[in-house]
Amino acid sequence: MWSFNLLKIIFLLAGDLLTFYFSLFLAIFLRYHFVFREEIFVSAGNYFLPVFFIWLIIFLIGRLYELAYTNNRREFFERVIKVFLANILIAALYFYLFTPDSYRPSLVLVMTVSLSFIIFIFWRTLANKILQFKRLKVLILSDNALVVRLQTFLQKNPQMGYEIVKEKNSSESPALVVLDSKGEKELKGVKTLSLIDFYEKVMSRVPLELLSKEWFDFVLSRSSLDFYETFKRFFDFVGGIMLLIISLPLWPAIALIIKIDSRGPILYHSIRIGKNRKEFIIYKFRTMVKGANKMGPSWTLKDDSRITKIGKILRFTHLDEIPQVLNIIKGNISFVGPRPEEEKLIELFEQEIPFYKYRFLMKPGVIGWAQINYPHGSSIEDARHKLEYDFYYFKNRNLSFDLIIALKAWRIPFEIPTH
Repeated sequence: MWSFNLLKIIFLLAGDLLTFYFSLFLAIFLRYHFVFREEIFVSAGNYFLPVFFIWLIIFLIGRLYELAYTNNRREFFERVIKVFLANILIAALYFYLFTPDSYRPSLVLVMTVSLSFIIFIFWRTLANKILQFKRLKVLILSDNALVVRLQTFLQKNPQMGYEIVKEKNSSESPALVVLDSKGEKELKGVKTLSLIDFYEKVMSRVPLELLSKEWFDFVLSRSSLDFYETFKRFFDFVGGIMLLIISLPLWPAIALIIKIDSRGPILYHSIRIGKNRKEFIIYKFRTMVKGANKMGPSWTLKDDSRITKIGKILRFTHLDEIPQVLNIIKGNISFVGPRPEEEKLIELFEQEIPFYKYRFLMKPGVIGWAQINYPHGSSIEDARHKLEYDFYYFKNRNLSFDLIIALKAWRIPFEIPTH
């Protein structure tokens, strides 16, 4: 059942690759005055192969293979434009830095990129319609308010592959029945799934309304994470050392522009709460005016006046996060994990948000599943939504998922503000 969506992603990926090669074919065909030159196409194909491979990775980072984002609407097309701008830059750098001087297909390259964009739009518009043809019929036997949320989301995103059917319509035989009860089983020859598991599959987050202490006990009891934790710590330490060495030349330059831009210390540090509620000091390059914590709330507001001019650049490029490599090496945080919060915010969240204390079962990180799926927030409701993503990570965390999150962290420049 769930592999069907994987087939859809493979379908999109294969179609995109064919689009690239067809665009290259047309570019060469037009470049040589409507005469097909097989030897040129083969030679060009070999040079373009690494470029097309990187383009597919950029598509992945830009969410073009996530079914919830493939619907043809304004947000999708804005995302495509951003992705193709990145692809143009990558292709130009590759051909002018890593190919022989005798082979720099300027005209063919421009034509291939241009044709790829045009054909891609037509192909994905058609593909989105195709994805909606065969949808899994789902019967939800629950009065929970979350059902309305699921129905609304699936109606707006038919490409997800699910169609909610009504119980009284006997002509529509469901392939899946969703129940309030836990677990996955067979019911009169029809597969069933709990509402919380179905919601998680569709939304990639866990609804707080359906959580219980037993859910956390079940997640913790499923399997040992000793190997995962050990390997992750090894990777964090080695990766942290390498990142520190690579970033060292940036430290004095960033320090200088911070001092020139505003008065105050170069580094910002504050006490955060980590795994098992252990306190640690987190380090960042300062991006706010001196004494900003006394001039406003603990969280950063949109267009916050406390942020300095250089601070805005550092935040946009995430260069302010570089000193956190020291926390990674020390083991306070990981590369991947929920973002650590200050104690006074935690006290507020624990009062207002159920199960927030279970967030401390995980080591915090520089980038988390919540950060790449939900925009920056400055309210309790935002914290509630992010916690749903954090608990999804808590349940599904493993080395491959961490790698996916690290890769998708590069998607931030492609994000379209939603609220």
